[in-house]
Amino acid sequence: MDIFDPDYLVALFKRPFANNRNQFSELADGVYYAQMFTDHFCEQVLGRVRHFETKCGTDEPETANSMHWNAITTKQLGIDPLVHSLVAFFDSEISPYILPERLQLQADSLHGYVVRYGPSWDQDLGFHVDDSFLTLNICLNDGFTGSELVFSGERCPIHIDTGSFAEEQFCIEHKKGSLVVHPGKNRHHVNQITSGERYNLIIWCQSYIERDSWFGALETRECMDFCGMHSLLWPGGIG
Repeated sequence: MDIFDPDYLVALFKRPFANNRNQFSELADGVYYAQMFTDHFCEQVLGRVRHFETKCGTDEPETANSMHWNAITTKQLGIDPLVHSLVAFFDSEISPYILPERLQLQADSLHGYVVRYGPSWDQDLGFHVDDSFLTLNICLNDGFTGSELVFSGERCPIHIDTGSFAEEQFCIEHKKGSLVVHPGKNRHHVNQITSGERYNLIIWCQSYIERDSWFGALETRECMDFCGMHSLLWPGGIG
């Protein structure tokens, strides 16, 4: 399978000692975007989805998470090996060049699923954080409008519902073959889809260390270093 967009590869190797950082746009701290995957790759994954939809009809798929009623797990689609290969490539070839150290934690587990937005599926998605320390989001199709991904800044568990600063707020319009990389705890939501259908492959990179720290902060009521409110607090304070 041809995975990587030719323009991505040409730009990557056209100069000596190039690395994958050159191909990613940094949209905010820890949030990156690249036009990376071929139409062929996207259509192969979508083919698995279409087969699943035909086979299962209107039957509800196994629940992928608490936010999406219509998402399909990559296990159900039979593409877990592909997901693990993509993350292994990202971890070795991309992560060291673009991500701060805290987002390069060793993933203890991966959770992958395909989200579906459209008239028959989810229409939008409310304000939330992911059960991950890092999320990879790949858009699999075009021909839709709306359904933009909107970020509101990273927060620790005790500041989840605080406001966001202007520099933390930005919106991404999905394009077929694009990859969005972001910290799982950067709060985000999805706008209403206004026409067509959107399919995205989502991969949550999960870590017991990160999860323990997250729930530990809930118990101690201490703000975490990455939180956008941290610099406004007295050392050790909770605001």
